[in-house]
Amino acid sequence: MRKLAATQWRRFSVVVLVLFGVLIAVNSSLLANTKFPKKIIVGTGNAFKPYCYLDEDGNLAGFEYEVLQEIDKRLPQYQFEYQTMDFQNILLSLDAGKIDIAAHEYAKNAEREKKYLFANEFYTLVATKITVLSSRNDIRSITDLYGKKVQVSPGSNDAYILESYNKEHGNKIHLIYGAPDTATLVQNLKTGSIDATTQFTRNVDSINRAYGDVLKTVGDSLYNSYTYHIFRKDEAGLRDDVDKALRQLKSDGTLAKISLKILGKDYTR
Repeated sequence: MRKLAATQWRRFSVVVLVLFGVLIAVNSSLLANTKFPKKIIVGTGNAFKPYCYLDEDGNLAGFEYEVLQEIDKRLPQYQFEYQTMDFQNILLSLDAGKIDIAAHEYAKNAEREKKYLFANEFYTLVATKITVLSSRNDIRSITDLYGKKVQVSPGSNDAYILESYNKEHGNKIHLIYGAPDTATLVQNLKTGSIDATTQFTRNVDSINRAYGDVLKTVGDSLYNSYTYHIFRKDEAGLRDDVDKALRQLKSDGTLAKISLKILGKDYTR
């Protein structure tokens, strides 16, 4: 009787162990096949109001952030996290693999297109012009900048355009590189430490509302362009997913609503 009981116990133990092993295997398979959201690090600016900046509480705010939040809502396979930094460090961080998306109202130029993958879908349109104090009448075109000090953001498309112009025209414009902080920029123009800068025409309207009609644009546009998100060359899949979500934002009117809310007009078409 005791031998029979022992035999039955051994058989029971074996069955339990087998079932336990099967359970572990099934759970492992389920875990392996579960698609958790992939973390995507977005690099954006910290002082480019109203596009990407830190509010009074130190939180990320602005047009770029709200657009990216809406894109993220439409991409359940991803979870966006944000890193704010100085403008000139964003593409450097993309190069280093520290971020996956660069978002700072980027326009295309030949140098950038060699290194990075641009989105196919743009999200705003821009016209960039020479910008001076409203009281100045001696600067009306790019040739009037000869011998003058013009502030541009390092690594910006404006800097690229004027650097290219300088190469072809004997470096006649004295470029001053500075951060795109609006208050500092306006102060630099008022004190005469710089003579001019370059701005999106829509930014000038925003600055004048905040500071009292202090600036004006002059001459022809330095360039008219669209703005895009930027990715590494090996991230075509992520680029295509973001493009798809952005198309949805355009078609359902969400992108235009964000532009009206933050920028004051629909600059998305």
